[in-house]
Amino acid sequence: MNKHLIHGLIVGALFAVMITWVATLDAVEVGGLALLASVVFGLAAGLCIGALIAANFAMLAAEEKQEQQAVARRHVHAHA
Repeated sequence: MNKHLIHGLIVGALFAVMITWVATLDAVEVGGLALLASVVFGLAAGLCIGALIAANFAMLAAEEKQEQQAVARRHVHAHA
């Protein structure tokens, strides 16, 4: 697996956990369905933001791979 993709998944997961935690802290005192709704909403929002962050890292990895391939092609054509 590419290092950027791994970093993206880690950072995305951290964001998901933090957002879920913040949403849960606000509803702990109330409890019941408010707590459940806050956890579900926080998890959904965290996963969305985390997925966007992971996708951003994956795009960075794809751009770096294309750049490396272009440099390799130029290097081969220069020596041919």
